[in-house]
Order: sequence, then structure tokens, then C-alpha cells
Amino acid sequence: MNQSPFPADGPPLPEMREAVLSREEVLALQADLLAHTQIQGVLCKAWPREQTPAGNTPLDEAVQRLLDRATAAVQIRYAYDSHEWTDTLLNTPVGVRLVRCQHHPVS
Repeated sequence: MNQSPFPADGPPLPEMREAVLSREEVLALQADLLAHTQIQGVLCKAWPREQTPAGNTPLDEAVQRLLDRATAAVQIRYAYDSHEWTDTLLNTPVGVRLVRCQHHPVS
């Protein structure tokens, strides 16, 4: 019989954090990511009824597009502290919403 290593209610969910950031905080986050992480990919997400750019976008270009409101969201995948992480930055009326998700350890 094959037994799952996870509890009956499924695998554990990744740890998540949320915050609303100002322009200055977004720029500080960009600097921290460039200085202290290994960026694995950056994707821009289009506004409804717009075309999402294909493939990865350089982080500085993606952040500028976000701050200029030329893109709805930016998703950044990176390695830090022996884990994989995803930061999603979403434009909102009150600032940029950050959703940070910690994934599996990097082997």
C-alpha cells in the first residue's frame, strides 16, 4: 500500500506574507533582490484585455513598468537562504501589494 507523506488534508501550504508598499519601498525591494538573491525569472502580467509580454523581463525594466502602471503585476522567482521564493507585486489604488511565498528548500 502506497502511503502519502502528507497529512490527510493534503500537503502543507507554503508560508506566505503580504504587505502594501510605497514606490520607495518597491525600489528598496528591487535593490535588495538584486544584491542578495539569485533571480530565477521575472514575468510581467498585463492588465485585462492587454497582451502579457512573452518570456522573462529584466527586473529593473519590470519594476519600472509596474511603477509606471504599464503592467498590472510582476512575479519574481528567486533563491535566497536555501529556499525558493516568489514575490508577486500587484498594482492597487493604494500602492503596490506584495505577496511573498516561500517554497521548497533548494537542493
